[in-house]
Amino acid sequence: MLKLLDSLPALSFPEKLAYLTHRFLTLEQTECPVTHTFKDGLYIREMTIPKDTLFIGRVHRHGHYCELVSGSVIHITEHERHELKAPFSMKTTPGYQMALYALEDVVGRTYHTDNGERDLEKLEDGIFESVESLRKLGASIERRICQA
Repeated sequence: MLKLLDSLPALSFPEKLAYLTHRFLTLEQTECPVTHTFKDGLYIREMTIPKDTLFIGRVHRHGHYCELVSGSVIHITEHERHELKAPFSMKTTPGYQMALYALEDVVGRTYHTDNGERDLEKLEDGIFESVESLRKLGASIERRICQA
């Protein structure tokens, strides 16, 4: 699957991820449970990702702190793929989209300011671009590929 990213013609990295998201959403999805915690003005999302899962997250509207709590992954970026092992943390920038392959069962956390909001749907709408926007972009790219 990772080689598929490289084989897509003349697409930007975000377009490749949108296309793969569009395609993958037609397949059975791997369960990646999320727990939600609020502490000291932060909304903390903790996700468990099973071994051998190719995970593509949604585009983040704001930079945030990410933490690999346990496990190891291949972190996929536009320019490289590198193995990360827990414990590991990083700060992302606006527009960041997580793409990784879980080499082991993984627990990861992201930290976001909550501004007192407790409605998860409202919080997530403020943190992420919608899945539907990725789907639409992916479908438009599929049409471009088919026309080429």
